[in-house]
Amino acid sequence: MDFLQSFVTASPALAYLVLFFGMLIEGEVFFLTAAIFALEGYLNWWIILGVTFAGVILGDIAWYFLGRFSKGTRIGEWVSRKFNGYQDWLQENFEARYLRLAFLSKFLYYVNRITPLLAGWQKMDFKKFLKVHLIAGGAWLILMLIIGKFFGLIINAIGVKVVFHRLYWVF
Repeated sequence: MDFLQSFVTASPALAYLVLFFGMLIEGEVFFLTAAIFALEGYLNWWIILGVTFAGVILGDIAWYFLGRFSKGTRIGEWVSRKFNGYQDWLQENFEARYLRLAFLSKFLYYVNRITPLLAGWQKMDFKKFLKVHLIAGGAWLILMLIIGKFFGLIINAIGVKVVFHRLYWVF
């Protein structure tokens, strides 16, 4: 039994906690790894879905408030000076296109953190921000669930022990 597999089987509550904090940093790798363990029966699908959704939404909220409260700081003033030429474009186009941007950013590494940061920076209405991110987060989760099920079929064809051994080296 590899380290990762023994970790999840010994303490599934801690595995869910790692998944939650992993969703604040990066989503797909943590979710798909948890999906593999759910397919093998080590983790509960419903708990994974709840923890993942909570992590995605709370992560977006944290980045939103980081952007909102960093604008007036020294670093915020420095960034404003560097990107001063784009400020007019942001004010014109950002909120009008935010739903599409938030949805697409869920599937792009690092852009998914910049998007809520910019929403806070632009002082977007929090209720609108939350509504958009609940929709985008739900759509992301459903699509990742479908991808996770598909990868589960492939993993069952390859062999779970081989995949767990590879995951051990990745982590």
